[in-house]
Amino acid sequence: MNRNDFINELKRRLRKLPYDEIKEAVDYYEQYFDDAGEENEQTALADLGSPSEVASQIIAGYAVKGSKKSWRSAWLVILALLASPVAVPVAIAVGAVALALVIAASAVVFSLFASSVAIGISGLFCVAVGIQVIVLHFPTSLLLFGIGLMLLGIGTAFFMGTLQLSKVCFRGLAKLVGNFILGRTSK
Repeated sequence: MNRNDFINELKRRLRKLPYDEIKEAVDYYEQYFDDAGEENEQTALADLGSPSEVASQIIAGYAVKGSKKSWRSAWLVILALLASPVAVPVAIAVGAVALALVIAASAVVFSLFASSVAIGISGLFCVAVGIQVIVLHFPTSLLLFGIGLMLLGIGTAFFMGTLQLSKVCFRGLAKLVGNFILGRTSK
């Protein structure tokens, strides 16, 4: 048996391992033969033993390494189960706070919309009364008509401002809740 026969037999016996593991083993033993030199190739082969023995050792080492990873995974699962009595109530509390923020923002926006609509309706009412009073007392009619138009303008401006405020408010709230849920911090 020579170096190439040893390497080829080792590759054949390790074929069930991942490619990276096979490459690492083959590279190691090729380096081993390079360090020994051509004149000491037979001595190196005798020191190493058969390719099947070497492959068995590599496979056993890979199995031990894989079992360490599975133990880590098992410990993480155990830790997650033990942390759940704390994590679940905290998650519920965070969800309740997020829901409370959404409800509070919705209530403020709804009240602002209701106020702007009420101001606009008051303006329409003043204009209607001003038109009815025109026959009875013209100066009062002009006053009511002017107040009505002013209230309509204020109500419309207030409504448009509330629309813009609600867009900003809900976008910001959605971004805040989304960042918190996804675990990101805004920079």
